[in-house]
Amino acid sequence: MLYNGYIIILALTLGFTFCRNESEDIRKVVDNVTKLLDRTDLFIADHPVGVESRVQDIIQLLNSQQSKDSILIGIWGMGGIGKTTIAKAAYNKIRHDYETKCFLLNVREVWEQDNGEVSLQQRLLSDIYKTTKIKIGTVESGKMILQERLSQKRIFLVLDDVNKLDQLNALCGSREWFGQGSIIIITTRDGDVLRRLEVDY
Repeated sequence: MLYNGYIIILALTLGFTFCRNESEDIRKVVDNVTKLLDRTDLFIADHPVGVESRVQDIIQLLNSQQSKDSILIGIWGMGGIGKTTIAKAAYNKIRHDYETKCFLLNVREVWEQDNGEVSLQQRLLSDIYKTTKIKIGTVESGKMILQERLSQKRIFLVLDDVNKLDQLNALCGSREWFGQGSIIIITTRDGDVLRRLEVDY
């Protein structure tokens, strides 16, 4: 079959070795090609200093994690020290391992806008489901929809520049909102927000 021939040529080009399970082989090839085609890295500084070592720290932390539960990671510090840059770099490195991912930039700023809370919830769902058809009426209904829809998904979520616990309650409620193996990274200037959420790291 011509289709299978293309799959084999593509797989060999990518350096795959085949096993006896054809459907598994095809899935691996498709996953790898999808990763190669997904070139939507977030922009970070042209010459970031010290970012790569921080990203490696996050990756090592995740690799050492034994639990299959959701992991909450906080990046805390004063404005301008590179929290968002580190989160973007980590997102660029890790996102390929997740089919479901979302980076919500400037949560604090968007939250303050008219209907900002609902807008953030809708954006989260839109990024995850790749559709704009999901409409949320209120923050409370948004919480219910997020909890229902995300609980079965392994998601990689970054919430950038959070400054209120209400924001976290509206966007990621608790770790039970997410499927096993999910990672949620939160950047904030307020360490108390992270303590109250009881982040893992």
